[in-house]
Amino acid sequence: ALGFWRKHSSLKWQGIKVLEIGGRYGGLSLWLAEQGADVLCTDKEKIELPQHIIPENEISGKIRYERLDALDIPFDKDFDIILFKSVLGGIGRNNQPGKQRKAIGEMYKALKPGGELFFAENLTASPIHGFFRKKFVRWGSEWRYVTIQEMLDDLSPFSEIKFTTAGFLGAFGRTEGMRKFLGYFDRAGDRIVPSAWRYIIIGVAKKSLR
Repeated sequence: ALGFWRKHSSLKWQGIKVLEIGGRYGGLSLWLAEQGADVLCTDKEKIELPQHIIPENEISGKIRYERLDALDIPFDKDFDIILFKSVLGGIGRNNQPGKQRKAIGEMYKALKPGGELFFAENLTASPIHGFFRKKFVRWGSEWRYVTIQEMLDDLSPFSEIKFTTAGFLGAFGRTEGMRKFLGYFDRAGDRIVPSAWRYIIIGVAKKSLR
């Protein structure tokens, strides 16, 4: 996702304003702060930062941490970039697609004209993914995974959308090491596996300058 976002962003990141949605401790926030951005890292739950994060991080002064509900973002045309990873499924849990659409609308509102939305979200993927999610993932039966078409429909207010899909085997890894190992086969098989069976959609959506 990081490489795709960098490749398809048309913005210079030094000094821009960034909002991360559902970031908790903010891995993506740290990444953009390292590029020179001023970042607001948010999560719906209160953020309790582990003590080791701030002292060891020389760029911590470029990141603020606040509580924020993606369904009620209190900003209007304030940010150059808004980004999130694996957030919409939780927002729409128990089959509430309207909440997912509203969250994207709130992000659209909070972006400046010409701003960009970076996203990486879990897709419905294949029937075998659905089976194993319900059987082995604690929240698998609640989480509302999106389809590619639903994602594109919800992003329709944006003037330009570039996206790719990735991953098939990696989702079945039970440890980080196993997921990385399976990921090597995913990269080789991406040209074989149908897009609708892949489990991640990654993209950049741009808001019109008008």
